[in-house]
Amino acid sequence: MPSLSIHILSLALCLSSGFQQGYIASVLNQPYIQMQRFINQSWIDRYGSPLKSSTLDMMWSFLNVCFPIAMIFGQFLAAVMCKRIGRKGTALVASAVYIPATLLSAGAKLCHSFELLYVGRILWSLANGVNSVNATVWIVECAPAKIRGRMAAMQEFFMAAGALVTQALGVPFSDDVLWPWIFLPNIAFVVASLIMFLFLYESPQYLMQKGHAEKARKALASYHGVTVEDSSLDSELRICEEALKKKDGKEKAKSGSIQTEHDSLTILFMPWKARDPVSQVVRHGAWLGVMVKIAYVFTGARCLRSYSTFVLYSMAGWSHNAALLESLIIGIVRLPTTLIPVFLVDRIGRRPMLIGSMGVCFASLLIMLAGIDIGPSWRIATLIGLSTLLLISACGIGSLSRFYSAELVPRNILLSSVSILTMFEALTKIGVEFAFYPLANVIHGQSMFLFLAPTGVFMVMMWMCPETSKRSVNEVLNDMARRKNLYVIFPT
Repeated sequence: MPSLSIHILSLALCLSSGFQQGYIASVLNQPYIQMQRFINQSWIDRYGSPLKSSTLDMMWSFLNVCFPIAMIFGQFLAAVMCKRIGRKGTALVASAVYIPATLLSAGAKLCHSFELLYVGRILWSLANGVNSVNATVWIVECAPAKIRGRMAAMQEFFMAAGALVTQALGVPFSDDVLWPWIFLPNIAFVVASLIMFLFLYESPQYLMQKGHAEKARKALASYHGVTVEDSSLDSELRICEEALKKKDGKEKAKSGSIQTEHDSLTILFMPWKARDPVSQVVRHGAWLGVMVKIAYVFTGARCLRSYSTFVLYSMAGWSHNAALLESLIIGIVRLPTTLIPVFLVDRIGRRPMLIGSMGVCFASLLIMLAGIDIGPSWRIATLIGLSTLLLISACGIGSLSRFYSAELVPRNILLSSVSILTMFEALTKIGVEFAFYPLANVIHGQSMFLFLAPTGVFMVMMWMCPETSKRSVNEVLNDMARRKNLYVIFPT
């Protein structure tokens, strides 16, 4: 049975990472008309003339993409912070930044300065970028393999919860006077996560890095729910030790650990240099993980969730009140849907859920394209397509993309690979989210091809993904080596 410590760790990480990501992504969704009016009115008060419609659209798109842009810097910063101050210290510092970021966003109207919306969102997203990497690494380092998928899958549930909170607040607060209040409830969730982090053990991997072997064993025992003397801890602590060893030939031969001739940057980005079989397998696994992350972005689920009210109101032809209510209902239904992978991901496996959810996403986008193109008489088709896309992606690729990549690389390059490769996901998000809103205002339903074509391609590529459920990273790497006909064996 999972220990109390691992449950508290999972809850704290979910509140500081997934919940915040859902909150940031959706907080602009409901009151977008009122906030655009505020930006335009601030401009008029300052310069005496309104913004052009196209300029306002671009400014609104940029406000949205501040999120993934700042996350990139946060993800790079996470690698440095995790090494310097540990996983716990990183979580405390990054989570504390959420509070001034939230207050700046809420204070924009009071200060008559729309720029504070940008500053607050950048700080908020920077901190979330740090926590997103930290959460992935910390839970993989501490959770037992048999429940690792379940613990990691909870991130998507809390992301849905964060989005639902903003959607619920958006119904009463989508008003020219009240919209700043939609930011403030977030502070309560931040404080709750900070309190939980204070009482948790540091990651065993970091404690071993600092030479505190006894503390590392005690921390791991607490997270695994066993006594300090339990022999099951030995193999896990051995993995931590091996990840810290220098990569010289003698140690490779003695330890039997996963060692390569090159550092992580060379393995990932210089295939002409890192050509040994071990590097080839590790690189293949790392880039498969990135492919899954990018595929999720191109399903459009993240982007369309952020713009769901706009899609239903401006594109599908529903009334504004109906669009607000439908967006809220989708958020409510999406919350329990995200629990499906928590119960199934370690039972039926990652691969069937990845392939199946991509197929449904492709069909949903086709339905949306047809509904928007035909017009308001088919607005119910757009609603069905959007609902299906958001719900199925949440219990499939959306949940799995959060941790699947971390199950494909060895522990000694886990932190650096997660930090670096998550950047590619963020860059994709920037391009997609910045392009969609202005594009949709011009070509309407045809903008769905931005998601439809890549989803079709990635749906086929998903067949390359190995199964990782209830398997150690060495077993997964051996499977990939066999598929690539490489003669290398990782010790299991």
